[in-house]
Amino acid sequence: MGNGSQADVTAQETANARVGWRFATGVALIVGGYAAWSLIPVAVATDLSPWAKSALTALLGATPFLSKVVAIALMGRPAYDLFKRTVLKSLRVRTS
Repeated sequence: MGNGSQADVTAQETANARVGWRFATGVALIVGGYAAWSLIPVAVATDLSPWAKSALTALLGATPFLSKVVAIALMGRPAYDLFKRTVLKSLRVRTS
């Protein structure tokens, strides 16, 4: 191993240290966004007017996508790269 590999390890550790609370919040948003789908039957069963039910159902249906956009913006590039690398590693897909 030369100095280049040590520099790569140091750079990766520095990137992991910068991740911090943003990574945890981003992952919670991504995972929690799917919990909104379980609230759709509750919204349909309420006594709201039909237009309010449809608006609420549409918002709950779009929540996973919207939460991913917010999470990626909050996480920043280093945290998103760590998340992507972790997910790809767990799926055993090679990253380049």
